[in-house]
Formats: sequence, C-alpha cells, structure tokens
Amino acid sequence: MSLQEKRKELAKWILETDENILNEVEAVYKLHSKSEEISDAHKTILDKRLKLHKESPKSGRNWNEVKSELSLKYGV
Repeated sequence: MSLQEKRKELAKWILETDENILNEVEAVYKLHSKSEEISDAHKTILDKRLKLHKESPKSGRNWNEVKSELSLKYGV
C-alpha cells in the first residue's frame, strides 16, 4: 500500500470512528510531537553541562564506577 493510499484509508477511518478513539489518537499524537522538542530550560541545562565537560573532561566518572556504586547502594 502506498503512502497516499495509507493516508486516504486513515482519513476514511477518522471520519467513521467515534469521539473516544479520536481523543486517544489525538493524545498520542500530542505526546509524540512534544517528545521531539526540548524546552529552553533543558537546553540551558545541557549547555551548562557541556561547558563544564569541555572545561574539565576528566572530572566525571565512567559508567562502570557509577553502576558499581548503584549496585552496592540499591542491590541492583
């Protein structure tokens, strides 16, 4: 089935479906479309962390150290 045929089929389905299903589909669509956006506040946090990393790239810990600490602390 081509993309155009899929769109026509979906449009037909939307016209025939009930409001509850449309509300659920809309909620999923909104959730998906928002998940790709990064807020300005998050961008600021990421910029600060990147700056700190560039200033001192060896100041962090590697994943094995973190994982070991979490395993000891939480028994995971």
